[in-house]
Formats: sequence, C-alpha cells, structure tokens
Amino acid sequence: MQLKLWIVHPNINQYIHTILSTLMYLEKFFSGIGGLHHSFNIACPLGEVVASFDINIIANATYKHNFDKTPVTKGIDFLSVYDIEKYDANCWLMSPPCQPYTRGGKGLDDQDPRAKGLLHLIDILPKLSNHPSYIFLENVLNFEKSKSREKLITQLCKMNYEIHECLLTPLQFGIPNDRLRYYLMARKLQEFNNDEKVITPQKYFEQATIHTSWPFECMLDNKENDKCNHWKQQQSLQLSKFEIPKLSNYVENILDEKELQKYLVPEKYILKSYNFKFDIVRPTDKRCSCFTKSYGSHHIFGSGSLIQTKNLEFTDYNFENPKSLLELGLRYFTPTEIAKLHAFPLKSQLSTNSSSKNENVLNSINNYTPKLYNCFELMQTSNYLEFPDDVSIIQKYRLLGNSLNVFVVSELLRCVLFSNR
Repeated sequence: MQLKLWIVHPNINQYIHTILSTLMYLEKFFSGIGGLHHSFNIACPLGEVVASFDINIIANATYKHNFDKTPVTKGIDFLSVYDIEKYDANCWLMSPPCQPYTRGGKGLDDQDPRAKGLLHLIDILPKLSNHPSYIFLENVLNFEKSKSREKLITQLCKMNYEIHECLLTPLQFGIPNDRLRYYLMARKLQEFNNDEKVITPQKYFEQATIHTSWPFECMLDNKENDKCNHWKQQQSLQLSKFEIPKLSNYVENILDEKELQKYLVPEKYILKSYNFKFDIVRPTDKRCSCFTKSYGSHHIFGSGSLIQTKNLEFTDYNFENPKSLLELGLRYFTPTEIAKLHAFPLKSQLSTNSSSKNENVLNSINNYTPKLYNCFELMQTSNYLEFPDDVSIIQKYRLLGNSLNVFVVSELLRCVLFSNR
C-alpha cells in the first residue's frame, strides 16, 4: 500500500489572495476517487490537475472516469527530488494510509511498511529547492499520538512552517455523520533572522493545541479572516439552534424490491451476532456512525450504521435475541447515500430541468450539504463522483470507506490553510 500523488496547476485565485503555482496531492491506498481533489476544486476552484499517482486499478479507473486523467503508478517512496521538483509544486495535500495508526491495527506506526511513503516525503522535504508553501494532511484518530506525526511536525518546525492541528467530525459542520478525523494544516512563513520568533520542535510540542471545536478558538477573534464569518456567527448561537438535518435528507426511498434486496443485511449476519449492539439508525435520526472500507461485507461489526426500514416506531432493540432484529428490515446505506454524507458532488443528483451545468452542480450539492459553499466556488466545480459501470457495490464501499468528507476538508482549506491571516 502507498500514498497517492495528484499534481494540480491552479490559476490566480482571488479567494486566497495568493498564487498557487501547482498543487501536489497525495492520497491513501484505495481512496483515489478524488476526495481531496473535489475539496480543492471547491476551496480553490481555478485549479487544474496536471498529474496523479496511484497503484490501485479500480481507484485509478474511477479517478480517470471522473477527471479524465490517468494516474501514474510509480510508488511515492521511490520518488526522487527530481521527480517532485519537475512539477514545481507549492501545495501538498496528503491522506496517508491509516492502517499504521488505526485502533484496530497492529499499531506499528512508523515501522509499518505502509508508512514509508509519508516518511520518505518528510525526509525529502528539506532537500527540495523550492519548499511547498502549503501542506495539508488527513488521517484517523490516534495519528496525533504517532511517531510519524512527531517526525512530520519536527521537520515542519525546523523549516519554519506555521502549523494548525485538529480533530473534527462532520457533525460539527452540520452533516449527520460521525467521522472523527485528524487534520494538519501547515503554511510556510517568510524567512527571518529573529531567533525569538522561531518555534522549535520542543517548544511546539510543549505548547501545541489540537483543536477539537470548529471554528478554532484562534479564528473567532481573528478579524482579518473573513472567510469563516458564518462559522463565527454560528458559534455565537446556542448549541440547540445548530440544526443537523435528518438522515432522511440523505437516504433514498428504495421502492423497487429487487434493488432493495441488494442492500438488505443477510439474516445469517444478524443471527450470528449474539449480544452485538449494531448501530441501528432510522431516517428521522440526525447521526450515523463512520463507514469503513469493510462496510457492506460480512465484517459488520463496527463498520458503519444500518438503516431500519420497518417497524420504525420500535427502538427497544434486544441484542441478546438477534432473531427479533429480523423484523426491522435492516439494510446497508447505499454507496450513493454514503457519497452524499461525504459531501461528494454527484452527477446522479443533477436536475434535468436546468440548462446550465454549473446550476446543476449548485443544486446538486445544496441538496444535501450545509448552505455554506460560496456560489462562485460551486459554479466553478465541474467534476462529479460517478463510478464506472464495472465497479461492483462492494468495491464502491471500499473506495468510499477509505475516502474523506469533501465539505469538511474544503472548509479547512478555505478558512485555515488558504486564508489570508
């Protein structure tokens, strides 16, 4: 397994008051469907992808289907200084493999072979003639405790980067999906000779704050950052006024019995699960749990929520009697529903009545995401998530389970990484 690398060449962007000459995009194995790419398109809509790197055939086929570009299959840990410098990249977006850090893994951290790509980039960073101005990284909970993170932070401090870290979930952004993730945003500061202003790695680790609320506390008092005005206003409201929409806004009403059978949880999976407390949700609920790459398979323990489609008034579940759960019509979320919860722009959601493709995009995303995207940013979005016809349902689950929330990432890019603070 390895990182994925996407290169973007943006034009001048008046929204971030700077010029991004190129974007280097690195994403994890099995998630090359373009989550970070879509996020970047929304946060910095004038960008253009020059090249992408990945080795997974299905992910590459999906990416090419959506962006009409074929990823390069060279391993990230084999990239030389020349390989990277020829793209003249000044922004890296990374989502390294999570297996070295996840709670269900072996906890090998930087000793895990799947961490090689990230560690290689950390080592090669100071060797570049032109260091990237912006670095973004997404990973799972526990990455913040890892040696890999310690090595990355140490390198960034030595190279004079301003760093922000956080642990956030889409619930905090008004999306009913609890997907807690670690995010790091680093911006290169101008070189200076005043040693008092230099934050050493030791000083950073002593004073570091990993933000767990949105917007960050430091953003609330920052008058110059006008990109997060909505979030500042939202923060001043009482929590009870922050309405998270019901899952019914994301859930499809599957009337076709043949189609429904594709997503019903097999009885044998339920009956063998004595005393296991499934995360059962109803369309009226305002939260569902994180979907993993194992979702939709026989690995139903902790891989994601199941939708109750029958006897919706019944919630007194008896997990000691799995047979009683068979009356609830439990089914998996469909790939389309998960993509909506991850805030991907979907071509299937477009209005056929509109004559404008850009208007279609705007209507599509606004159907199931918070009404926060800037209209200009949305109108510039021209790519959608659509799977090739030969990608199976289980393969879609794997790709989506390893992806990210497009809306959350785009807001972090827009309000933090690319903000003119």
